[in-house]
Amino acid sequence: MTLRQLLGRRLGLAVAPASDLIRAGGVYIGNVRTCIPTLRVREGERVTIYRGAAEAAPLDPGSLRIVHRDAQCIIVDKPHGVPAAATREGSRGAISHALVQLLAREGVQRPYVGLVHPLDPAAAGLVLFTVRGQDTASFLARFTDLDTLRVYRARLSGHVREVMVCETPLIKAGGGLRLAREGERDAVPARTEFRPLAAGDGASLVEVELHRGSSEQISLHAQAQALPVVGRAGAGEVLELACVRIAFTHPISGAVIDVRAELPPWAEPGAK
Repeated sequence: MTLRQLLGRRLGLAVAPASDLIRAGGVYIGNVRTCIPTLRVREGERVTIYRGAAEAAPLDPGSLRIVHRDAQCIIVDKPHGVPAAATREGSRGAISHALVQLLAREGVQRPYVGLVHPLDPAAAGLVLFTVRGQDTASFLARFTDLDTLRVYRARLSGHVREVMVCETPLIKAGGGLRLAREGERDAVPARTEFRPLAAGDGASLVEVELHRGSSEQISLHAQAQALPVVGRAGAGEVLELACVRIAFTHPISGAVIDVRAELPPWAEPGAK
């Protein structure tokens, strides 16, 4: 039977809501998300369903703040509280989902976007995606391997009076990163340099430059210094962390790309 027929039988859904749940990215066959309601399911296949996916509000592609676009990539200035890419529970409401809709409207066949540098849903700022259609081979790896300058601003809880450096190793865990314990195997070296810009109301505005590291290491290294980033991670919350500049040499065209985001109010040196 088709996937939407299966959902109708198991969940008691009519055709339209079953199809909507699938298109919202809330259904997996095995470990693979599928958004095609008419896909046929074979006997014995495992189907996982996240019913909350259909409740997510779609993101209007016209509302995206696109600061750079060419044939291979798009850079979007992401607001706080909006996921950059699909979560395990669904894809609707994410920047990547809206970009796919935008490309489809423009006539791209089977559009695909790839997130190059993850950014927490609660954070804001520049996010780089590769884009392609069904007739174009993926070049996500070529962007991922680039030496890309990413500049972040963050507010830390406490006072940073001079340049602060943290070199606590990190370790991959549960699809993300965490601080490694001393002597722990598989730990990855990491270095974050926090440069103070301003201070006030018990917090410090700092700037951080990354080239290959994950933005997650900023929050982890700030935590390791007992100066956590102001705010809380998680969709819908505001984490006072923003990617404010991205610069790199385009791996296909050779052009120098250097773009900046609109600063959130808290990221201005005079803000309190």
